[in-house]
Amino acid sequence: MILFFYILREVLPQFISSLLILASVLIISQLSRLTEVLVAFGVSLENVFMPLIYVVLPFIPFNIPIAFLFAVMLAFGRFSADGEYAGFLACGYPLKRAAVPVALLAGFLAIAGVIAGSHLEPWGRRELVRFIFDKTKNEVDNMVRFKIQPGVFTDNFLGYTFYAESISSDRSRLTNVMLSPPSGSRQSFTILAPRGSITGTADTGDLKMSLESGEAFSQSPEKLTGSVLKFRRAEFDLLRLFREQLAGSDLGEEDYRSLAPADLEKYIAKISSVEPRDDAQIIRARYLYHNRIASPFSVFFFGVFGMVLGVVDPRSQKNRAYIGGIAAIIGGYVFMMGFKWLAERGWIDAFWAAWMPHLILFSAAAFLFYQKNRLPPSEPVLEWSNMPWNLKGGSK
Repeated sequence: MILFFYILREVLPQFISSLLILASVLIISQLSRLTEVLVAFGVSLENVFMPLIYVVLPFIPFNIPIAFLFAVMLAFGRFSADGEYAGFLACGYPLKRAAVPVALLAGFLAIAGVIAGSHLEPWGRRELVRFIFDKTKNEVDNMVRFKIQPGVFTDNFLGYTFYAESISSDRSRLTNVMLSPPSGSRQSFTILAPRGSITGTADTGDLKMSLESGEAFSQSPEKLTGSVLKFRRAEFDLLRLFREQLAGSDLGEEDYRSLAPADLEKYIAKISSVEPRDDAQIIRARYLYHNRIASPFSVFFFGVFGMVLGVVDPRSQKNRAYIGGIAAIIGGYVFMMGFKWLAERGWIDAFWAAWMPHLILFSAAAFLFYQKNRLPPSEPVLEWSNMPWNLKGGSK
């Protein structure tokens, strides 16, 4: 039991450190997104920390297996470098016994990953949407009431350049309106309308701008040609435009990725019973449902592979384990995305697309573990002469 708890004491701190490092990298990668929120809503503790929490939480189920891989690899690498693993073997404590605390910790982390993926991930997405929606109401209301002025070109009005020759005192009626993308945008069009109106309120969530009897001019820079489209009425959801500018067009109140397991099941049943059926959407939703449960179990594959990479000959190159760990992460991700691609094209059921990569990868890791357990640390596990079906390798 002493060695059991000793291994746990070595792996746990490494896991926590690796998880914090991955969270820091994720936060850095989201700084551009945070900057957009701060520019739109202003700098405050709430505007800084709350979006970061909501963005980081959905990635916890993916970060746990990666952090566990590096934790196990670093712990067993230190055992090998300090000669402690040789002491384990001398005391009759082979790799298969050293794997017991790692397997128990992996089981705990897999359960935590399932809970995080099934509940924390959709909660984080829902709260991010709610946070942006609540903030948007105030910002758009202030923009409509105070930012746009008659006879003034307003830049960055919900991502567009806006102009109105006159605006009524109650801010509800507009005349001679122009709306166009900012300079440098990939879009190239201009909307002109003699009349416009702003209806609804931000508090009720139905704030909209309508343009009447206008024309939309578009031009293709490559072909130097243009077109004109006349319309009787064009309506813009101002709140939606602002939200999409900040959060992206794929983030909305009806995003199935923000649904908890029970609600996601109901959503799948609902879209499966509606005609015409959207088979692509059904597959994506079913894959997400099963993958939230299956993905955390990759912690077993990464844990086993971390032991195999960590137990090496102290005289070998130190960077091999890190290269192998990075290769395992990239290879595992590509492998899982390959099965997802097969599911989206209907070549394999979403359930098997979610589970098969983990079963295959764990089988491969289990074989490497079997090899590492029966061979001396200095022997390569994939050398042909060391294969179990080879008599020469089997005699060692």
